[in-house]
Amino acid sequence: MGILVLAAFICTAVLLATGCNRASEATASGVTKSSHEALTLDMPYKDIDAFIDKVHEKYPEINIDPIPYVGQNTTGWMRAMLKSGELPDIYFTTQYSPEVDEVSDKLLDLSSLPCTDQYVQARLRDVTVDGAVYMLPLSYGCIGITYNKTLLEKNGWTLPKSLKEMEELKPKVEAAGYTFCVDLMQYPGYGFQYLCNILDTGFLSTSDGLRWQHDYLSKTANVSSTPKMLENMQLLARWKELGLLTSAHSDAADADTRAFYKEGNTLFCLGNTNDISKEDGTDEYKLMPYLSEDGDQNVFILNVNRYVGLNKKLGDAGNEQKLEDAKHVLEVLSTEEGMWALNDQRGSALLPLESADVEPSSYYSEALDDLNHGHTAPFIYAGWDDVIVPIGNTMLDYIRNEATLQDVIDCIDENQSTLDKGEVFTTVTKTLDTEHCARLVGLCFAQASGADAALISEGAYHPKTHNTNPDGVYGSLFALPVKEQEIVTILPTGWDGHIETVTLSGARVKELAKDGYDRSGEGDTFPYVLVTKEGMTLEDTKNYKVAICGAAEEVQKEGKMQDSGIVGLDAMKDYLRTFDAISPENLVWK
Repeated sequence: MGILVLAAFICTAVLLATGCNRASEATASGVTKSSHEALTLDMPYKDIDAFIDKVHEKYPEINIDPIPYVGQNTTGWMRAMLKSGELPDIYFTTQYSPEVDEVSDKLLDLSSLPCTDQYVQARLRDVTVDGAVYMLPLSYGCIGITYNKTLLEKNGWTLPKSLKEMEELKPKVEAAGYTFCVDLMQYPGYGFQYLCNILDTGFLSTSDGLRWQHDYLSKTANVSSTPKMLENMQLLARWKELGLLTSAHSDAADADTRAFYKEGNTLFCLGNTNDISKEDGTDEYKLMPYLSEDGDQNVFILNVNRYVGLNKKLGDAGNEQKLEDAKHVLEVLSTEEGMWALNDQRGSALLPLESADVEPSSYYSEALDDLNHGHTAPFIYAGWDDVIVPIGNTMLDYIRNEATLQDVIDCIDENQSTLDKGEVFTTVTKTLDTEHCARLVGLCFAQASGADAALISEGAYHPKTHNTNPDGVYGSLFALPVKEQEIVTILPTGWDGHIETVTLSGARVKELAKDGYDRSGEGDTFPYVLVTKEGMTLEDTKNYKVAICGAAEEVQKEGKMQDSGIVGLDAMKDYLRTFDAISPENLVWK
């Protein structure tokens, strides 16, 4: 009997040690030595190791194969992935609108999963469509009106709960010598959000208003043809009359406006983010909702940082183990520990979980009850991409008294025709993976800059050091029409960066192509894709002009790196226009 007990003890110890070792091995790569097929997921943030560790604490047998992305257009990449249907097993995205995004053919219904019981019911309602839940919200921020609580209490004023009460407070604030409100005005998106957020206190956030949003995006309704929307637009004039939409500091940069606000002599501040904390000054700042006339439709604007769903193909025969593993991953993710492990933004973000709470000193402490009771409206973005800038600019002009309310209405209606009508530069017929995209960038940049060759670094993720390569190519071009948004998802130069070149010997070019780009100097290299003209051989002793994306400091000095002055995005647009359609077979320099 003693021998059996000893043998059992040794066996247990070995199993425990093996399990611990598997979990630690998985931390480095996301892949364990178990027989479970790896789950793919698009990395929602730059670092995912802490979350993988959390999964392996409970389920060390689960293999996770993350797809990294730290390119220039995360939202565009994630949405293109969804549109194409080429989804990983676990799909994360930055934007999701149940009223706009039809995903039932691509994602599984999660409503029956036990993990959904952990969510605040109001947050589940936000993502429920005809009883189904295809995506779960993760951490979120909320937008409202920032107020200086210290200033409010010092003067014995009561926080207004309606526009009527706001109107009564304003003369008291100004009589005391304080500024009533300042608005952040640096970017067009602010104007668009102010418009949407204010209208959400009326018709826009009602069930009829949500239907109108869908109809506007499908071009079957506009403002002028909808009496309730025309009436709702008058709220903008009301807010302007109250001084909440104000042209004071309208030409200042955000940093200057925020600095002015933090001097402590202004009561309210409108902005697209609300992250002013006590650490920013001696006063205490809190968040209040956007106010309706009588206070019966006050709303905070929810801006969910990421959503997560499961690929519908996991429900296919033969994927039973993967589906079970994916459910376990969601189980871990639907806990406070799991969500913070994925993206620890304690203090600046909230969790959609029943168990989650905030510290009394938190900026959001006085808003949490309203948020959990559903006094919210969704952040409006998905589907509106093509009209945000023109509408936002006109709205800012209205605040500055350089446009009328009718101008704003006309702008919304007139720009409806531009929805989903951006120029299509070409159509991808077969997905271009990251290496293909690096070759595409090399072909374009070399020819645009008059270079002899190109060295384009690829993006990757080194889990031990968390090193990534923002100088390189990440993502794919999926089998879709290619517009500006799609181009920027794979372009290292982003929206306005220039093509750069170096002059190096053939031997040095070949050496770099072999060794890769050591961006951090820590030995974490990123592979180069070398692009040359078909049939060209690099001679060791001859110097070549090389278009480059990702050059270590020594290479910059050695190659006397030059700014070509050519915007990479413009060059890529021109290059893609030469193809009616493009696939990997077209990536040849003839």
